[in-house]
Amino acid sequence: MKLTKEVKVGLLALVAGVILYIGFNFLKGVDFFSPTKRYFIIYNDVDGLTVSNPVETNGLTVGRVNSISLMTDRGNKILVTIDIDDALAVGDSTVAVLSNSDLLGGKNIVLKLGNNSKVYGNNDTLKGYKDKPFTEVLQERAMPILTNLDSTIHKVNKVFGDELGTSIGVTMHNFELASHDLRGMMSDNRRNISTITSNVAELTTSLKETERSVKPLLVKLSAFADSLNDLQLKQTVARADAAMKGLQDITTKINNGQGTLGLMVNDKRVYDNLDQSIKDLDKLLVDLQKNPKRYVHFSVFGGKDKADKKAAANAAATTPPPTK
Repeated sequence: MKLTKEVKVGLLALVAGVILYIGFNFLKGVDFFSPTKRYFIIYNDVDGLTVSNPVETNGLTVGRVNSISLMTDRGNKILVTIDIDDALAVGDSTVAVLSNSDLLGGKNIVLKLGNNSKVYGNNDTLKGYKDKPFTEVLQERAMPILTNLDSTIHKVNKVFGDELGTSIGVTMHNFELASHDLRGMMSDNRRNISTITSNVAELTTSLKETERSVKPLLVKLSAFADSLNDLQLKQTVARADAAMKGLQDITTKINNGQGTLGLMVNDKRVYDNLDQSIKDLDKLLVDLQKNPKRYVHFSVFGGKDKADKKAAANAAATTPPPTK
């Protein structure tokens, strides 16, 4: 079956209309894909509430206003129909409060949930309550402040009215007299003021000249201090360098075997002979302590004992010569 151009245009218009309807309702807050329940609320007046205004609980939007109608058979009360999320449990303790959403007069419905003894189903009627309009709240809070302000101003005017005017007049008169006296004093001392100004100018000029003279001197002193520091540092470095050279010469001589210390460090025979000599000297001192008469002989009358001479000769003959 072949569709004509007219049928195609009609189908296109139908699809466009459906899309437009869905988009328009989506922008108004209608969710076609989430299940909702419908409830009714009766108010005496809605004070600017419109269709698609939000329905909130605890600051979260859970639905929207579906329709608003006038109940002529019930004293022109307003019937408001709302669609809210199916998962939200409302019942006999739930109160639908018509509240102010912003300072510009916007309205919304706030659901106050409580402990329900009975859970309402679809198309049930909720309790309605209306907050005071924003202008009325503002007026209630502003009127006491304005009253107190008016009373305060009245008291201030009563206390300071005449006295304050008189005080201000006297103050202005005194200020005028003081200004006149100051002007006369300035005229009388104009010459002195000119002299003082000239002296200050001359002092400033002399200070500038002194600064010009002192600057080169400060530069020279700074250069002299720098050169003195450099000289002391150079002398210290030269002395340290000379000491290092002397130490290096001594080390070189020791390594080359020059001098007594060099021979002792580099020649083992010198060390062995010195060690043997020390050992022999130690033996000699030990023997001297044990047998002092072998080495020391004296007589009170100047004579010597022949027996002691013979014993000393025998000891000298038996003592071995030192090893070289």
